[in-house]
Amino acid sequence: MTHLAWFDTFAKDYDQWYESKLGRFVDRIEKRMIESLARPQRGEEALDLGAGTGNYSLWLADQGVHVTGLDLSREMLAIAREKAGDKKVRWVEGDAHDLPFADGSFHLVISVTALEFMKEPQKVLREAMRVLKPEGRIVLGLLARESPWGELYSSLAAKDPAHLFAKAHLYREEEIPLLLPGVEYTLRKGLYLPPINDFDEEEAFAEEAKRSSSDAPGAGFFAVRWDKREEEKG
Repeated sequence: MTHLAWFDTFAKDYDQWYESKLGRFVDRIEKRMIESLARPQRGEEALDLGAGTGNYSLWLADQGVHVTGLDLSREMLAIAREKAGDKKVRWVEGDAHDLPFADGSFHLVISVTALEFMKEPQKVLREAMRVLKPEGRIVLGLLARESPWGELYSSLAAKDPAHLFAKAHLYREEEIPLLLPGVEYTLRKGLYLPPINDFDEEEAFAEEAKRSSSDAPGAGFFAVRWDKREEEKG
């Protein structure tokens, strides 16, 4: 099964995660982390790589950003278009390894839990850097392998070759510098709540704030930012 057909298979049920208590909590934590690094500004041009069913594209659009959401999966994008309603998002069916955009097109490129499924992540990020405007930024959200969440996804994939995460590469912290070698980056860690359904949200948010500020081990999610400085231009 091709990568494209793989994600078409999961499109219909993908958003069920965000309807659960745990899914909503995880989404809030991850969006806080992404926002703290991306700092989207009204009127900017942003590209969402691996936009899927539009979760982050629509979030950016709500902040007055001009958004292009790119994904390989036609079925995912069909759902994203339906969810968007009157929101002005440009949806593009395309490959993140070979972006159909001119150099210097965007102020911001984001990609959240999508690079894990891409065959050549370094090539994807070189393309992302190419389409950035001078002083633009790339912000990634990555699933951390060495965490309770990583252990869960890996075990599910090992048990079922048809599981969504059977084709995913989860990241260790030491792999992050290899994605854009020689380019400085900012890293934030979060999502310390393990994958459990019975939890108190107020306590979980407090624990999240405490552990993320101390750079504690076991984070389930990395947020990473690279800036396009002089040495990366052109």
